[in-house]
Amino acid sequence: MAKAPDDMTFEQAVKRLETVVAQLEKPDVSLDQTLALFQEGKRLAALCQQRLTAVEQRISQLLEAPDGTLTLEPLAGSGENEEG
Repeated sequence: MAKAPDDMTFEQAVKRLETVVAQLEKPDVSLDQTLALFQEGKRLAALCQQRLTAVEQRISQLLEAPDGTLTLEPLAGSGENEEG
């Protein structure tokens, strides 16, 4: 049995969403199957967005300076300010 969307990791939800989209692109999918896949895809997309928003908020909290300003620093290995 497939996991419920709320029990999925972000990566699992994205992978399932890719599968749903691939199935929707097939010409032999019935109208009822199309509707069910569309609904599942919509739930999965909302879950992914929710998880991304939560991570973005967490990162903002971690980067917030004590004076209330937000300090953004380049990611390690991003190529910025590295000498080669």
